[in-house]
Amino acid sequence: MRLRTIILAIVGVIVLAIVAAVVVLLNMDFGKYKGLIADQVEQATGRKLTIAGNLKLVLFPTPALSVSNVAFANMPGGSRPDMAKLGSLDAEVKVLPLLFGGNVSIAKLVMKDVDVLLETDAKGRPNWALQTKAPPAAAAPVPAPGGGTFALPEIAGVDLSNIVVTYRDGVTGKSTSLTLKELETAAGPAGALKVTAAADYNTIPITVNATLGALALLTRPGTPYPVTAEVSAAGADVKLEGTAGNPVQARGLNFTLAVDGKDLAALSPLAGTTLPSTPYHLAAVISGDADGTLNFKSLQASLGPNSLSGDAAIALNGARPRISGNLAATTLDLTALPAAPPAPQPAKAGPSDKVFSSEPLPLEGLRAADADLTLNVATLKTASLALQNLSLHLTLNDRLLDVKPLTATVAGSPINIALELSARQAPAVLNLQVNGKQVDVGALLKQTSGQDLLVGKGDVDVAVHGSGDSPHAIMASLDGYSSLVVGKGTIKSRYADLIGADVFREAFAWAKGKQDTQLNCMVSRFNIKNGLATANGLLVDTSEVTIAGEGTANFGSERLDLVLTPRPKETSLLNLATPIDVTGSFKQPSIQPDKVAMAKNVAVGVASMVNPLVAIGNIVLDNSGDSDKNPCLAALESGKGAKAAPAKSGGGVSGAVGGAVKSIGHSIDSLFK
Repeated sequence: MRLRTIILAIVGVIVLAIVAAVVVLLNMDFGKYKGLIADQVEQATGRKLTIAGNLKLVLFPTPALSVSNVAFANMPGGSRPDMAKLGSLDAEVKVLPLLFGGNVSIAKLVMKDVDVLLETDAKGRPNWALQTKAPPAAAAPVPAPGGGTFALPEIAGVDLSNIVVTYRDGVTGKSTSLTLKELETAAGPAGALKVTAAADYNTIPITVNATLGALALLTRPGTPYPVTAEVSAAGADVKLEGTAGNPVQARGLNFTLAVDGKDLAALSPLAGTTLPSTPYHLAAVISGDADGTLNFKSLQASLGPNSLSGDAAIALNGARPRISGNLAATTLDLTALPAAPPAPQPAKAGPSDKVFSSEPLPLEGLRAADADLTLNVATLKTASLALQNLSLHLTLNDRLLDVKPLTATVAGSPINIALELSARQAPAVLNLQVNGKQVDVGALLKQTSGQDLLVGKGDVDVAVHGSGDSPHAIMASLDGYSSLVVGKGTIKSRYADLIGADVFREAFAWAKGKQDTQLNCMVSRFNIKNGLATANGLLVDTSEVTIAGEGTANFGSERLDLVLTPRPKETSLLNLATPIDVTGSFKQPSIQPDKVAMAKNVAVGVASMVNPLVAIGNIVLDNSGDSDKNPCLAALESGKGAKAAPAKSGGGVSGAVGGAVKSIGHSIDSLFK
């Protein structure tokens, strides 16, 4: 009986002690600590903390700490007084683990009505940069009971609702928001957490179903932390599965990722631009460290009927992210992609008559990252060109974009291109080189302008450089040269359409009824200085006529001032040949016979009927001689076009010349878009 009495006495003392503790806790005014807590927070952060609601401990039915109506002040000059507001927070604590020296264990954490504003001011300063009154002392490691490291609290369940996080850019005034409508966790096997969540990113709904490892694993570096997640957003299904060696620091990642989207246009709000409507797919094996290099192996990406494969990596531990990779594709058909709906444009005074845009180039994009990419495409189709065996090496290093080499087969002929665009200085500087041997010029013209004018191959050589922050500024400052030399071929009978039927009948009366004409050679050479291209050898030699040209093309004003002078090889037709003036703008060129020269030919024709000696004398004066030298070779050697009458302005028919000029202009302009 004595032992039983002793035990009962001990139990009674314990019960009395617990009852006394409960009574003390129930009668303790935790509210008096609100001021102390607020002072400590303000000392640590330099911001005011306000606890307007209750701060209390509830023991029944489950011990819980509760706090409500908490506000944390925003930075001075912020768009609103509070940076963060908390509606209520309740933490249900398990008592038994504490009584027996265990870790803190929270049965359930409930948080509601949270509103967080992250913003920058007009100078780009963030409100999350806190100004402490004194540097905080380094915290000493907290030993766990019995030695070892401190373990994180075990949280059996989490219930979050109406959590709103908004980011506002004070420079642009744009805002982005994420609303976590609901998040719940439940305990799974071996301490795993099952997570379900529903959220809105701006106007895009997001749902998450995931299984995470036990929270205790987060404190054990080197122990793989498992993650399996399925996310649905904007019509896309995302699957992520794998482990993280150090999940707290996002290191030692090893995941497989798969993204399948029904409509790319649904991502337009995320991209900040209008995207085309087409399905897409992305898959990769991701490994590495989030603060170092992330590797994407077995990369597969598709957009509509187009697909890419290869390996890539993103290095995040430098001054800028660095993207590298080796990608390949069998076919990239850009014409198969639906065009994005046009973005709303501000009202303009009228349609532009310019080929080269004056809109600023997106040069800021060159600051975003560095790159080292290799791309190989068997067939690339665009609206105006089809390229085979495309191979390019692209590097981007501190605002210097270098595409070299870029090789491709165009119309069955190899083309080599080297492009360098530097935004390290203002204005930006562009260097471009293009060369190709035995290029099928006729097929290339047909692809770019739709005109079947020529059968023949030639050598292309272009080297130019310019500076500016828009395509127009670069073209207006262009220096360099261009050269096209074509050998034997055929000029189609549709050549008449090149200058307009009426012009053809007036100026080329000697060639009426001609069919396809044999081309002996063609030379087109221009020297370019400060945006002004001056003909330095412009000549076409056929079995019927030699056409020499001279003049200029001004890339700044986009004006043409050229004269083409035909010289029939049948001397009796010399007086019927009339020079052609090519003037006007690049977009609307004017092509017409030289009226002065035509009047002269008519006068000579009338005089010859009166006195045949006049015609004979004119033939002697106009004939350039009987030299056997190839006219194109002579033009290349002399570097000069044939003399001709000054160009005249006036109306005319653009025909295929206008189409070809506009096609070339738009092709150059598209390099910068």
